[in-house]
Amino acid sequence: MSAQYPSQTSTVPGKPRPNPSATSSISYTPTDTSIPPKLYDKVPNLDMYKKLKDAERQIDLVNVRKGLDFQSIHSKSIQPSNFPRETGILRVFIYNTCSNQPWQKQSAQERGDITADNAGEPSWTLRVEGKLLRDDKSSTSTQENSNLKFSSFLSGLSVDLVPNDDYPEMQAAQSNIIEWRDTSQQQMENMYSNNASNRSSEFDGLDVKRNGMYDLEAKIALLIKSDNSRLGLSPEMAQFIGKEEATQQELLYAVWQYALFKRLFKWNDSLSNVPAAPTDSSMNGMNRPDDTTNDLTVVECDEYLSELLKVPNFRFTDLYKLLYSHFKPRKPIILDYTVNTKKSTTLGDLVVDIPVELPLSLSSIQKQNVERNKQAYESLTKSDAEIQTLNHKIALGVVALQQANYRENFYRDLSSDPVNFMKQWVESQSETLRALKSDEGFHEQTVRRADYYEKNDELLKEKIDIMLGANRI
Repeated sequence: MSAQYPSQTSTVPGKPRPNPSATSSISYTPTDTSIPPKLYDKVPNLDMYKKLKDAERQIDLVNVRKGLDFQSIHSKSIQPSNFPRETGILRVFIYNTCSNQPWQKQSAQERGDITADNAGEPSWTLRVEGKLLRDDKSSTSTQENSNLKFSSFLSGLSVDLVPNDDYPEMQAAQSNIIEWRDTSQQQMENMYSNNASNRSSEFDGLDVKRNGMYDLEAKIALLIKSDNSRLGLSPEMAQFIGKEEATQQELLYAVWQYALFKRLFKWNDSLSNVPAAPTDSSMNGMNRPDDTTNDLTVVECDEYLSELLKVPNFRFTDLYKLLYSHFKPRKPIILDYTVNTKKSTTLGDLVVDIPVELPLSLSSIQKQNVERNKQAYESLTKSDAEIQTLNHKIALGVVALQQANYRENFYRDLSSDPVNFMKQWVESQSETLRALKSDEGFHEQTVRRADYYEKNDELLKEKIDIMLGANRI
């Protein structure tokens, strides 16, 4: 009597019967884009694909390096001082008003308007007033800067009254010079904060009142505030870059651009023939410490640059020392004005427009930073999606190529030796059946060694493919 074995379709009590028609939730999608080396001799133009893979590997290395550089630069660029500033126009009015002048008293007597105010001494008031012009009222920064005072744009303001014979009491008097300076110790914090305590000392205009009935000369000096370390330049350097003030970074960049445009570097070919990915030959050429004839940092000065820097050639690392003598303290704006006591007011006679940089606000900086990160993320996401689509197409092509190779090997072996091939094919089918039924056992000590996986690499891949195709994994 033969033994009765349980059927493969037997169910466990209490467990629901599996539905054989149900589709598996695991979908096998090919992701391998590498072509086996044995196909390179069979299929033409596969060498181009190999070169493409090598170039892709180099590009990935460059992208990783550039990504690290981007993170370093991005951490520095979020500083408020590195954000571009919006500019505006500061309109300065310089005028004077008069009161109790002899001609004013006479005019009041003719009108019969005699008051106690007309009995005072003649006097005049000199006023320096400023107002920010807002062209784009819809701008966010413009709305935030709408309440800025005149003193917010100044580092210093002075009025120097020049005495004459009509004002003998002003001779050698200390009250002839009126000065105001921005004495706040935390200018950057005051610039970004909007509380009332920081703005309590700000003003829209400065008044200077004196007794007198004669005209008087005055010199007004305005020092515009600059929070980006701008310095004055020597006349020669100002003529070179086309402006009288600049930061150290701007001046270094201007000299770099000039040397690049004039091709003053000793190694000019390296600037125009830079490969997308560094090669061994280019890296070896860049790392020659003793070769000064092909040093990219050495600049041969032309006639104009040699006269400006007083050297025939220089290394770019020493450029700051050569430019140090061209930096000067920033010069104030000097305005000459004459107090006119023949008019009640001279408002509008002297008006000066000065370009200024608007202060930054932390809210606008954060919005710009978030917007930039969003654009960068969207760009990277879009590129990643396109790359994934192309990789999927390449993987499908590789699978189709491997399947075609399997069919070619199958029919070639079948035609060359049908008998032995059929025997081997039946044995492989038996191994496949045992793999699907999980009847083939392995020695535990054997599978622990790496040699087993090296010798049976193709066999293991084939069986894994079989298990995946049968939804057994």
